[in-house]
Amino acid sequence: MTETVCYRHPDRPAGVRCQRCDRPICPSCMNSAAVGFQCPSCFTEGVRSVPRTRTSLGGIQRGNQSIVTYVLLALNVLVFIAVRTGSPQLVNDLVMVPVLAEHEPWRLLTSAFTHLQIFHIFSNLFMLWQLGPPLEQMLGRLRFTVLYLLSALGGSVAVWILSSPGGATLGASGAVLGLVGALLVIHRARGQDITWIIMYVGVTAFLSFVIPNVSWEGHLGGFVVGAAIAWSYLQLAKHNRRDKQKA
Repeated sequence: MTETVCYRHPDRPAGVRCQRCDRPICPSCMNSAAVGFQCPSCFTEGVRSVPRTRTSLGGIQRGNQSIVTYVLLALNVLVFIAVRTGSPQLVNDLVMVPVLAEHEPWRLLTSAFTHLQIFHIFSNLFMLWQLGPPLEQMLGRLRFTVLYLLSALGGSVAVWILSSPGGATLGASGAVLGLVGALLVIHRARGQDITWIIMYVGVTAFLSFVIPNVSWEGHLGGFVVGAAIAWSYLQLAKHNRRDKQKA
């Protein structure tokens, strides 16, 4: 009697058959399914056919709903350690200087991950830690990442256009204000309380003009971009819901 071998590994005996395609498979090719075992090809095809769960604003819902926030926190901390322990030239290469940004565009983004003072990074990362997880849960990883990075760029572009050409700006404040702006728009659209957000924006705006060397341009740019992106997400979610209702 001829021994049945695995269709993917002819040198290995097959233990069972795939429940979907009925081809023989060896133990290393067995993927546990709802009923029996499936070969890798059928198992992958089955996973792809399962509808993805969507968040309340249309993003893809995944297991760890705060992973992007944690990655952003870690990146900011790592850059902080690097600039505090490395060469002073590193800071000069990362910060946003409008007159240099035209030929060194990476500054538009790297400056949003650069901090020098402990209080500065603590205040920004504390707000990111507070606002990031709920927004990431509502938006999904990809849309939250887009929101954060475009808010950071929006703050840098505002600095580029509105501030002194030779002034240096750094910090995640623009990106964080983008999250604040997004949360304001989302809560307002859902009829939720926005009192604390208005108060935070008011206090931040006041301090931006009172405290020296605080970039009101970066704060304003990040806030406006974040609010605009959140509004576009809301409109897209409404459009998708209408399409499902028509289907």
